[in-house]
Amino acid sequence: LARLMEQEGIARYLVSVGGALSSRGMNAQGQPWRVAIQKPTDRENAVQAIVDINGHGISTSGSYRNYYELDGKRVSHVIDPQTGRPIEHNLVSVTVIAPTALEADGWDTGLMVLGTQKAQEVVRREGLAVFMIMKEGEGFKTWMSPQFKTFLVSDKN
Repeated sequence: LARLMEQEGIARYLVSVGGALSSRGMNAQGQPWRVAIQKPTDRENAVQAIVDINGHGISTSGSYRNYYELDGKRVSHVIDPQTGRPIEHNLVSVTVIAPTALEADGWDTGLMVLGTQKAQEVVRREGLAVFMIMKEGEGFKTWMSPQFKTFLVSDKN
């Protein structure tokens, strides 16, 4: 969709398809496009971080909103392709900023499946811009790659 908009001469846009966003140009106020990353809480609009994504794509994969309950336990909708079963680790959200929304969307789910440690190894090796939220006890902790920090406007830890 972003490519089509550019072919049609549209110079400023922020478009969302299936939760992945792509941007180009500045917003109507002449500012970079800013996107909020949600906190993995029951409050739907709680903000964890804000990023400028001008000219990039962003996508988040998370197990904190999309899940089902089985015997009183939350079960993730994200399936580990090696086991064929839902993931079971403390990584609850992965946000990726990449040149395109398609790339960001591809990376976020793959990293989500890997879990925190393996995902961080891949992020470091590939030089990806990634923000992760992990469940820790009753709360959450965050981690971001150096590449992600260049997009960060605000971190609400």
